[in-house]
Amino acid sequence: MIAGYAIAEFRQPPDRWLPPHEHAGASLCFVLAGSYTERVGGVDQECAPHAMVFKPAGERHADRFGRLGATCLLVEIPPERLAGIEPFRDLTEKPGLVRNPRLAGFGRSLYRELAAPDALSPLAVEALVLDVLVEAARATGPEPGTSRPAWLARAHELIHDRFGEALTLSSVAREVGVHPSHLARTFRRHYHRSVGGYARQLRIERAARQLAETAASLAEIGARAGFFDQSHFSKVFKGHTGLTPGQFRNASLGRTSRTEARRSS
Repeated sequence: MIAGYAIAEFRQPPDRWLPPHEHAGASLCFVLAGSYTERVGGVDQECAPHAMVFKPAGERHADRFGRLGATCLLVEIPPERLAGIEPFRDLTEKPGLVRNPRLAGFGRSLYRELAAPDALSPLAVEALVLDVLVEAARATGPEPGTSRPAWLARAHELIHDRFGEALTLSSVAREVGVHPSHLARTFRRHYHRSVGGYARQLRIERAARQLAETAASLAEIGARAGFFDQSHFSKVFKGHTGLTPGQFRNASLGRTSRTEARRSS
């Protein structure tokens, strides 16, 4: 326990399936390397590298790990700690997943505190957990006092389904029956990023999963994710993750190799 939070690193081997189970406390799970698919509430969600996964206490779920297994950092929030994070209870009362560079940075900082704790680690961990909750709330929640219209939910689903295609703001707006400028303003207000930025993030997440789990070439992965060419893919990917696609793949493979070496020793 650090600062009242139960924090642990866990590793799972390739292709392992964990049957339905639950955790006593609300939890944050940061994917350090590898990936897995989580089934919760009858829905599958892809937990890619650097994703932050949220679940309420007692939420039943099952996990299937990818070709390289996964290394994760799990933070459980006991019931007595939930009282101190009342503004963020929405995040701890329903399953969710958020992935962006700021959250990835907070996740790595939490991992460093676990790996090399000192006298200030309780203070650092408490602050970092709150940073994670604030950033996730900003990334997923609407502005105070607003609700998401039904057409915006349809636009969001459409982008999720077709982000690898050559979507335009006008084509999405036409399908949901609103003016492009109204879609742009409303989408940014509710999701805190542009339509293009959101679709680009989804492309990065797909590419990251394939870099970690497949032997496909960088050019092939970039094309599948919807990038113009390998140069464009590398530039955008590094801008979002801080690593080139090749560096990201090497880091994922390197962590997996070290994990397997420790397991066999």
